[in-house]
Amino acid sequence: MVFSLNQKKALSIIPHITGTLSIVGSLSILYDIWKYRSRKLHRPYYRILLGMSFFDVFASASLGMSTWPIPKGTEGVYGAVGTTQTCTAQGFFNQLMLVSPFYNLMLAWYYLLLGKNKPLSEEAIASKYEKYMHAFAMIPVLFAVMGLPLTLYNSADCEYR
Repeated sequence: MVFSLNQKKALSIIPHITGTLSIVGSLSILYDIWKYRSRKLHRPYYRILLGMSFFDVFASASLGMSTWPIPKGTEGVYGAVGTTQTCTAQGFFNQLMLVSPFYNLMLAWYYLLLGKNKPLSEEAIASKYEKYMHAFAMIPVLFAVMGLPLTLYNSADCEYR
């Protein structure tokens, strides 16, 4: 698909705004949990939400940078001012953003355990399942790190031209 210059500008600029708004939202969740940590961090729900919001800050920053990290002079890309290294970093954090939906899945699992059929207490969930929830949510970190030595983050040949 061929984009006009105005479409390329919009595709480059809009993520700066939405990424910033997402960072503010995630940071406000982190602040709220941290401010009341003595009360909130005793519950698995808030620990899962803390992990999700923490990684969402990085994901939002990566997406919010939009085309900036793409190497300067890349043909057909509006706003590219980066280097190969900044492009690699953005690719790493884009891959890392998968941690947030994994944590979201863990929140769904938490609520399923809390209220379906034979409901479990928060203490039972924390002692039996929570460590596995966090471990499962970290799987994308492994894949993000594995992509670095394999140089998988500089080959995005998308139809953005």
